[in-house]
Amino acid sequence: MNDDVKEILKKYDLVEDEETIQIPKIPKKGLIAIIGSSGSGKSTILRDIYGDSIDDTITYPNKPLLSLFSSAKKGEELLIACGLRSIPTWKREITTLSNGEKHRAEIALGIDNGKDYIDEFTSVVDRDTAKSLSVALSKYFVRSNKEKLIIATCHRDIVEWLQPDHVYDTDLREWLPRGSLRQRPKIELKVRSCDSQKVWEIFRKHHYLSSNINKSCNSFVATYNNNPIAMTSIISHPSGNIKNGWRGHRTVVLPEWQGMGIGVKLSDLIAEYVTSNGCVFYSKTSHPSMGIHRENSPNWEATSYNKKNRPDYIDRMDSLTKSEYGYTEESIKMHQDRVCYCHKFIGKPRAFKDKLDYLEELFI
Repeated sequence: MNDDVKEILKKYDLVEDEETIQIPKIPKKGLIAIIGSSGSGKSTILRDIYGDSIDDTITYPNKPLLSLFSSAKKGEELLIACGLRSIPTWKREITTLSNGEKHRAEIALGIDNGKDYIDEFTSVVDRDTAKSLSVALSKYFVRSNKEKLIIATCHRDIVEWLQPDHVYDTDLREWLPRGSLRQRPKIELKVRSCDSQKVWEIFRKHHYLSSNINKSCNSFVATYNNNPIAMTSIISHPSGNIKNGWRGHRTVVLPEWQGMGIGVKLSDLIAEYVTSNGCVFYSKTSHPSMGIHRENSPNWEATSYNKKNRPDYIDRMDSLTKSEYGYTEESIKMHQDRVCYCHKFIGKPRAFKDKLDYLEELFI
């Protein structure tokens, strides 16, 4: 240390006192959160467990995100698990993603590569994204067969959303008692009818199949603090054999809110709304999280077309292209081989407060 540096430090009465980081005994199993302020020892604890590999910076090749995983099927599973459910994003290179999308993608890739720790969790994302990512990751851990996953973060606000099995506080240097964790908060959304074309402009680029929306559809938007975060739309059923029939058309959740189950709950709510008016409601989707939810829900019943391809689409080519629903020859050929989840809503509808504008509160 040269003299001018010593002179500057001297006037601040700096005393050299190297603090020793206390290394706790980490449980062998469970979802574990290590929380504390910057510099309090979180990364040191991870290094003690995993070595200096936690400091490695990985550069990913310029390929579609989905192709970076050990298999496309594993990529699909982990990207959905981490709440990155905007399918068009999977086709993009990781360098083109937003901070929130990239953070989710890197977590998914890390898990795919065998990591059972995440450092700097949610440090580069906004707090709404942090909430949804925490919920999504918690759900994944419960479903997976992983024995342990360690989350290190300076953000204490994620703990109630993550709901870990164990929490170590590097500032207090102690494990927090399990009973001190608050239950995961509820998010209250307001759902109302909306102008389909106007609201669709907010959501169109995030839909997994198409950026188009049927001009004759009816749509509903879910808002949080008056900001739109999800939408769903319905259209009358194209089959003349189904009286008072409706079917789902588009359901989209903005990326920062994906992974919390908002899409399936919004879809269920609108299905209840439709059937409360004496109508029947069907829905078809190829999105795995939506389809699996309906497969396991007592409120949905699989139709005869569930998880089957549709060669009859080609047989009906002429009538479909001339219908009011905007089918083209190209779209019909695409849909005939696309295996989808097809269900009818059979749940008991509730009584709604308002049939016109304000529809319902939705708690997530």
